[in-house]
Amino acid sequence: MTSRVAIITPDAAFEERLRTSVSSLPSSAVRRWKDEYLRIDPSKVVAEMADEGVGVVCLGPGLPVDTMLELAAAFDRDHPEQCVLMLAEPTVDLWRQAAPAGVRDVVSPQADLVELSRAVARAVETAERRRANVIGDADPRRPASRVVTVLSPKGGSGKTTLATNLSVGLAGAMPGKVAVVDLDVHFGDVAAALQLSPSHTIRDLAIAGAVDTTMAKVFLSSHASGLYVLCAPESPAEGDEVTYEHAAQAVGLLAQEFPVVVVDTAAGLDERTLAAIEVSTDLVLVATTDVSSVRSLRKLVEALDGLSMTAQQRHFVLNRADARVGLETPDIETAVGMKTALSLPSSRAVPLSMNVGTPVIISEPRSPVARQLQRLVEQFTAQSPDSHLVPSGPSAPRRRWR
Repeated sequence: MTSRVAIITPDAAFEERLRTSVSSLPSSAVRRWKDEYLRIDPSKVVAEMADEGVGVVCLGPGLPVDTMLELAAAFDRDHPEQCVLMLAEPTVDLWRQAAPAGVRDVVSPQADLVELSRAVARAVETAERRRANVIGDADPRRPASRVVTVLSPKGGSGKTTLATNLSVGLAGAMPGKVAVVDLDVHFGDVAAALQLSPSHTIRDLAIAGAVDTTMAKVFLSSHASGLYVLCAPESPAEGDEVTYEHAAQAVGLLAQEFPVVVVDTAAGLDERTLAAIEVSTDLVLVATTDVSSVRSLRKLVEALDGLSMTAQQRHFVLNRADARVGLETPDIETAVGMKTALSLPSSRAVPLSMNVGTPVIISEPRSPVARQLQRLVEQFTAQSPDSHLVPSGPSAPRRRWR
């Protein structure tokens, strides 16, 4: 069921304007306003919205900023599956206060109808995914396929090496049934790691407009292993054209066509990565044995928990695990808050394989690192079809980011 939208504002004229902007959405925006909202405990307002089945709450305009922040914090605390938009002038100062309160977006009340409509549409989608993650409702848009997103907050962790070797290994077990998407749209090098010269990239898919699963395959490059690849754009400028919506569309379309989709991402947690995570069944989190990488990964885990992205099964991969730098695996596991699913040793074969464009799982199949990577492949191929639906994150979120 599509989330209902409530508008908490004393401004009836704006309510009518916003209702017009979302008229094309499956849900209808309905103003919920009582003068007592300015005086009563915010938790009572939250409870009222929850009783009415509201999933998206638009706060303002016409409300004091402090009131909006108090209401947002109450929604975040009592009903984290609900999504809050603030309708106020988005300043850096306001964002610093809004983000910790769980606000999904801050949009100017003077924004045009197209921008307002998109903001509400994104909030509706986020609310439905949060409900699936926090409460456990089935999300009909979550693909039946397995979507494996590889994440690392730090560059140089071996994320692309892991994504390409995992993809090729899975394609060897299931030829023609695996696709990999390079969502590092500015500096992605999946194509180079697989020695491909793509005719099309995700940017071409983005500007193509409405496409179906059959048309989407036109934009893929094929690899000798039986793997299909949606490559990153040729330049950072072209990468700027790929938005959150384009990333979600690309991964979603491929998940309808392929039983397994692997997604390589940029370092950090940008909007395209969030789009992939939201439809993922599995997250592979990668760190190396240095303090900076471990701390950054811990922050990433906390961010995912705060975003209520806890339904995906998590797999922690420790790269260059044999480096003698004073950090032991048990200490790293404690710091990250996860047990390692796989430890990869250092190997000269890895950078060599990346330079020549042949994954180490193919070029040096008997090497220790290739054998460990094959173990990761087997972990995915051996698991039952429903095993990825078992949540591995904490039962309740601690805090939320945008």
